[in-house]
Amino acid sequence: MKKWMMACVAMLGIWTHSEAQWNLPYVRPAKYDYSSYYSAALASGLKDDPSFLKAALQKGWGYYKTTFILSNGLVCHRRKENGQVIGTNEAVSEGQGYGMLLSVLMNDQATFNRIFEAANQFMWRDDHKSYFIWNWPSGAQGSATDADIDVGMALVFADELQKKKLWQPYSKGGIDYHSRAMDIIRSIRKNMSSQDFLLPGDNWGGDGLNNLNPSYFAPANMKVFDAYQSEVDFSPVIANCYAVMKKCSAQWQKGQTPDWITKDGNKGSKGNDMLDDGIRAPYRIGLDALWFGDATAIEFCRNSRNTLSEYANADSRFVLNQMGLYNAGGTLITGSSALDHMAMWSTAVLASGDKTYTTKVIGRDLILRLVGDGLTDAFGSTQLGEIDYYYKQSLGLMGFAAITGQFPNVLEDMKGNVIPVALVRPEPRGARVLAGDAGSQGAGILNLEGPGASSIWFAWPGSTSALSRASASLRSAIFSADGKASLPR
Repeated sequence: MKKWMMACVAMLGIWTHSEAQWNLPYVRPAKYDYSSYYSAALASGLKDDPSFLKAALQKGWGYYKTTFILSNGLVCHRRKENGQVIGTNEAVSEGQGYGMLLSVLMNDQATFNRIFEAANQFMWRDDHKSYFIWNWPSGAQGSATDADIDVGMALVFADELQKKKLWQPYSKGGIDYHSRAMDIIRSIRKNMSSQDFLLPGDNWGGDGLNNLNPSYFAPANMKVFDAYQSEVDFSPVIANCYAVMKKCSAQWQKGQTPDWITKDGNKGSKGNDMLDDGIRAPYRIGLDALWFGDATAIEFCRNSRNTLSEYANADSRFVLNQMGLYNAGGTLITGSSALDHMAMWSTAVLASGDKTYTTKVIGRDLILRLVGDGLTDAFGSTQLGEIDYYYKQSLGLMGFAAITGQFPNVLEDMKGNVIPVALVRPEPRGARVLAGDAGSQGAGILNLEGPGASSIWFAWPGSTSALSRASASLRSAIFSADGKASLPR
């Protein structure tokens, strides 16, 4: 019995430690533990404070909700121009995608639904099956593919969470997560792609092929769509996304990409520097490397070593300074290093999988630069005004989540045995097992052995059927066939 109890304590210790690493409602799979890719100092510090990264994202999300979500539910386009804050009563469709993805990562279904319903009310056009009103309240028309592709993936994740009873069922006005996700997936494939090239929207006509936006190329999102349904196939679109990027060979070799490009790899009408659009490519391609191990994605991410060439410098300020914007010739635009740019570049660094690279870059200085100066709960620098930009905060939070193991492929995770979060309540008392009803309550309580031991409450939303989704070893160790807690003899 003693050996079994020690093994049980060891298992529970792993689970409760994993729970401390993110906000999602299920125990984090080990594959998202990236600590071996961090600097020794960062990894050591996180062992002493394992909830730091989770708490930082919580604080940033609290600021985000308070500052950028309007009373009508839309994520606003707050920004600065000429030193003045503007856009506090404006919204663009891409912001709704960011807000919904972040709501998933934060396990905030109420906020997810608020943003989703507002986007449906103010931006959706049923005749186009897209968020065709990309700018509110101006009413500017034409979907932005990056918005719909992020909203679509957020809906897929939400649908999978509700299927596992980790989120509440949702349906309003004949719309549910699945139905709207399918509307978007079909529309992207039919109306936002042409000749298997991903267009920047559904209102560009033939000119879209001459104005492709590589920062909209989201192969990970499209692979999630392909795994979610079988009506349409994105694999040729994904292949063309990478083919187009590779045609800009000089930039590809540096892990860079232009803001705009033609399908033949020539300069787009809107310019081919890597500015505030293109900076998202390291993050989007990075997710494909992290989630799917795509060889081409990994190649692109490893090429970023040729941009962040100071990564081996003992003074991390040098490589952080290189995490900026670049002109078409691959030269750093002086002074462009910023919160959002660092978050995007660092995703590619991690996704490279090269520990001689990642351990030099992903360290305490980077993390502290991202989470902010502490003057507010916002990410980034108050002095630099980064707290006033919805775009910077959105990218900062998402990139931070990606590199800290808090941005999972929820669809893939839901395919296996999902262990809902275990809550730990310290209760220093002697050894005994307290029987818990795992039937109608969907929960069980196990008091561990010895002075200062913990009482562990396992909760499976739903009923006994939900309990069956837990691992067989956990189930046999803790619960008998009648659902009562017991020690095996």
